[in-house]
Amino acid sequence: MPFSLNLPAAAALALAAIAALAPLPAAAQAPAPQAAAATTAPRDFDAERKAIGDSRTWTNYRFATAERACYSKFFVTSCVDKAKEEQRKELQILRARDLEVGDAERAYKAAERDREAALRQAEYEAGRPTRSANEQANRAAFDKKQQDQALRDAQQGKDAPTRAANAQSYQQKQSDYNKRLQEAREKGAEDARQRQENVKDYQQKQADLVKRQQDLDERRARAEEQKKQGASAPSPFGF
Repeated sequence: MPFSLNLPAAAALALAAIAALAPLPAAAQAPAPQAAAATTAPRDFDAERKAIGDSRTWTNYRFATAERACYSKFFVTSCVDKAKEEQRKELQILRARDLEVGDAERAYKAAERDREAALRQAEYEAGRPTRSANEQANRAAFDKKQQDQALRDAQQGKDAPTRAANAQSYQQKQSDYNKRLQEAREKGAEDARQRQENVKDYQQKQADLVKRQQDLDERRARAEEQKKQGASAPSPFGF
């Protein structure tokens, strides 16, 4: 026999359940562009979890009330089994919603980490021209010092052995400098290759993020379908 409740607290919990299971706005259902991710506020995951918890409490309360009412009926076992089945269906929907909220929060935090890493990489790349200019200036200053020193040595009228030794030392220094310069160039080429790999990794992360969001959308759609199926089934609770 159907029954109804008239409790203010129960009504408040019912409204919380409806709010928790309502479809998300269109902006939250589709992955936003990276530029917009920095300014768009995230979903209130804590509020959604609280609403799910309130709905779960309301479901359990309704089951307990229905179970007590069953003991006044002739077919007690059948009545209790029906109430348990309705409770199970509703808790299953709430569980799916809880999983979706957790997945969405993790995806949002991953996107935030990727965005911050991209910003740091952009700042590093922006400073590359300045670093390159400083390196060129240092090399030019070094060459100028070497030339000035060679000129001073020649002007001081040092003897040939000394000049030869100085020339040999200069050549050795120049050879060492050229070696360091070559190593720096090779390291620069390796760094460029690594940057390309980082770009590929970042693009793959973005693609994975889109895939995760698509999976979340599919999960949300299945949860909504289960909710509709549960709403269309006869309820032993009377509402």
